[in-house]
Amino acid sequence: MNKKVMAIAVAGALAVPSAVALAQTSTVQIGGSITAFYYSHKPENASTGQRTDILETSEPNLWFQGEEKLGGGLSVWFKCESSMDGMIQGAGAAMGWCGRNSGIGFKGSFGNLFMGNWDQPQKLVFNRGRQWWGGTNSLTGGSARLLNGGSASGLTNPNSTVAGQNTFFRRQAESWNYHSPSWNGFQVQAAFSAANEQTGIPEANTLSPRMWSLAGHYTSGPLLVSAGYEQHQDYNPGSVLPAGTAGSAYSGGDDNNWTLVAGYRFGAFNIRGLYSRSEYDVTNTTNMKVDGWALWADWAIQGPHTLRFQYAKVDDTEGNSLTTVGIYRPTAAATCGPASATSCASSTGGKLWSFAYSYAFSKRTEGSFVYTKMDNDLNGVHTFGKVASTAGNSQTGMGIVLKHRF
Repeated sequence: MNKKVMAIAVAGALAVPSAVALAQTSTVQIGGSITAFYYSHKPENASTGQRTDILETSEPNLWFQGEEKLGGGLSVWFKCESSMDGMIQGAGAAMGWCGRNSGIGFKGSFGNLFMGNWDQPQKLVFNRGRQWWGGTNSLTGGSARLLNGGSASGLTNPNSTVAGQNTFFRRQAESWNYHSPSWNGFQVQAAFSAANEQTGIPEANTLSPRMWSLAGHYTSGPLLVSAGYEQHQDYNPGSVLPAGTAGSAYSGGDDNNWTLVAGYRFGAFNIRGLYSRSEYDVTNTTNMKVDGWALWADWAIQGPHTLRFQYAKVDDTEGNSLTTVGIYRPTAAATCGPASATSCASSTGGKLWSFAYSYAFSKRTEGSFVYTKMDNDLNGVHTFGKVASTAGNSQTGMGIVLKHRF
């Protein structure tokens, strides 16, 4: 984002007991971006949706951020980043103030320590891989839907009654975050969520929901390497008993994800690869494991012209779970979810591939043409998120993107 659009500097003097005037400078900036999609969407699911054209926004945002220098290299800062989907999609679209990356904290030579609603370190690792491509939208996204089970944005710690518990692509509310400075190209990021929800959980209950996330990044010239780990404690992705099983519902367990990214830029080419592994404690005695990987490549042909490519694949699930977790279906000899009688002994994965041509009208304005397709294996039900998928089908999208940053 262009952060030089508007800046207001206010300087003053504050009297202190020693009669020494301490100069304080406060800076406020305003910026944002607008991205509009117009595309053909073909879900190939006659029972739930027709082929149609869609006009929508993708993560348009408006942000205010400010910083006050306190002396000795220490600053206090804030940021409020809000969605602006309503500018195209109308009053029913998301318009929450400070619903995107927002927080307040201190920064200095030690790094940046802050509290707020922010992208977690594991997601920031994923973002270093995808870069231009979206994570979950229906035209340029989809890789995070395959590899991380979708996205959770602005959510608190889930328990068995809250949505978003099975996703590892998170903007976590009520979280503490630390981002270190760069030490010769190496940086550490860490975060954990406050356990606010425990005020509504009886003391006798074993649930204690909390999220932990950690990442390390290394950048040296054209090389980047990143690794991230995230753990969800008592997030209960299953929250139900397997069919035909007697006893009590799952009431504890740790779900986790590892994400690794490596990339290299040589000349006009920029290539990144990603590996992801998630493991869910579905019940006290059963689990589900999901592996996947992705590849992105950009070719800055000449001048304003760029070609882009993405490919992502999620493998068949592993483990002994008989319960569907989000879009991940069990590979054991059991039914795939409550509404299906299809046996899922294998072939529960899927893949995504996309091409894009981009033309930069200026440093802040870009237009693109995109074609993307998601293919399911025989028993896979992965989707772009607009229309549910039937086992083994595919979904396609083709259209244009216009993005402007201000």
